[in-house]
Amino acid sequence: MRNQNKIIILILIVLSIAALAVFSVPNSKASENLAMVTMFEPDESAMIPIVKRMVSPQPNWVHRIYRIIAYGFYHYGFPLFAPTALVYKILTLFGQGDNMPLVMLCMRQVISVFPMLLSLWVLVYLQDQFKSWRSIVLFIFLLSIPAVIQNGFWWHPDGLVMLLSSLVLLALWKDDLRFGKYYYFAAALCGVLTALKVVGLFFFLTIAMILIWGLVEKKLTWKQFFRHAFLFIAVMAIAILVSSPHLLIPNHRVLAFNTLKREIFETSKGYGIYYAKGLQAAIPTLNEFYGNPVFIIFALAVSVGSLFDKETRFLRALILTWFIPLTVHLLFFSHFKYQYWLPVAVPLFSNLAILLPSKIRAVQKPATFVSAIKWAALLVVVLQFGLFIPKDIALFTSSIHRKEENPAIRFYDQAVEELSPVTQDVKVYYDYRLYMPATPGWSAETSFDLLTYDYISSHDFDVLLLSQQRILDYIQPEAVGIDPETYALAKVFYQDANLGKIENYKMLLRNDTALIFIKEEICLEYYESARCH
Repeated sequence: MRNQNKIIILILIVLSIAALAVFSVPNSKASENLAMVTMFEPDESAMIPIVKRMVSPQPNWVHRIYRIIAYGFYHYGFPLFAPTALVYKILTLFGQGDNMPLVMLCMRQVISVFPMLLSLWVLVYLQDQFKSWRSIVLFIFLLSIPAVIQNGFWWHPDGLVMLLSSLVLLALWKDDLRFGKYYYFAAALCGVLTALKVVGLFFFLTIAMILIWGLVEKKLTWKQFFRHAFLFIAVMAIAILVSSPHLLIPNHRVLAFNTLKREIFETSKGYGIYYAKGLQAAIPTLNEFYGNPVFIIFALAVSVGSLFDKETRFLRALILTWFIPLTVHLLFFSHFKYQYWLPVAVPLFSNLAILLPSKIRAVQKPATFVSAIKWAALLVVVLQFGLFIPKDIALFTSSIHRKEENPAIRFYDQAVEELSPVTQDVKVYYDYRLYMPATPGWSAETSFDLLTYDYISSHDFDVLLLSQQRILDYIQPEAVGIDPETYALAKVFYQDANLGKIENYKMLLRNDTALIFIKEEICLEYYESARCH
């Protein structure tokens, strides 16, 4: 390794350590208890009891192994929960298993931020092999993408998805149509990625392209074509099974497949009501996290145009054939979320490295029309980078201060004060986006499903704490229920709630954040009659 490579790698290490340190600031905030974690990120809080159960004391090694592999929460795969359980186990060895701020900090840093930074290293290596100053510039640019920043603020599988998908691209690039060990290493990684999240299946176009390319260049015979295609699928299937050991247990296999079917249905349709799909619906998210759609089209055009460069054509083809299927699926067959697009968008943006000259002195005076066009294109990237920075600062500031003056936390304080006259124990329903820590005298429950009068009456709640935003979401005229019958019942309830007139309940308080309803008989017992009529 040349000295220049060593210096570049050293600078990247320093930048990565600095990034980890910066991310640790917001990631150590607003996680004082499980209720606060739930309010800000329900996905995080849903995993905490699962991880605790995985590492809980068991009578013997058989039960320990069973509890680890049969973890029972198959919305995300074992490749997420295995390292997560290891991190949590280490914390428990130091007596910090119940230190919620530290637990959340470690999960976000180790499971999300660190793999995400590693994925950027992989992409930088693919584009420049740490040979020039382009590696440093590209790393900084990719790190500045608001979607990358936002994804560093939670404990979620998407950092690992970015890393695994980048490693698949690296392995296929290293194989370079030889169909050797790197090709099958890519197959194994693709299997692990599929076990983590099913997006690994979207590499189908990339593998088909590689096999056809090998056939066209006469590196494969038809017999070898089919053999390598079959073996890739076989290795991938074995890797899925190895990285999803719960599939060997019949009842957990059924649970996993049922969960998968529900996840596919909900991401393609919506939760309770149909979510908008299509390019038009995705544009606000693209603008917020990936830049102006014109810039995204520009990045795609640069990637397609760079296919004419023989030296880098294979890498561009790998990235584009990975980019296209998942992007089409997300834009037209699924509700678009920023984190779903990360594993293909960031590699696409990494292709912009081709606009950077390998040597700084080469940019001093563009002598040709082509170099002038290249500089104009580079200016577009610089301008977008300049637009990314204010958004990144806003995301960091918002995440660091998300607890202070939070309306849901203020509403909880108001609810405690408003319900202080009630001396009996009360059964409380609260919408999951509201803040609900353990409260003396309160037995609290929540639900992710649509509310109906049947649900409320069957659970016999004394108090209802309803999110104003959730009510507005479900009564909007354009909302269409996935289950028309259930949605019709839910809409009646939410319309009544919006009018402040839920049957058998009286509204005690309403503001822009939430509403408080209390049973009529309890209201009459503890409050002035004027408030209960």
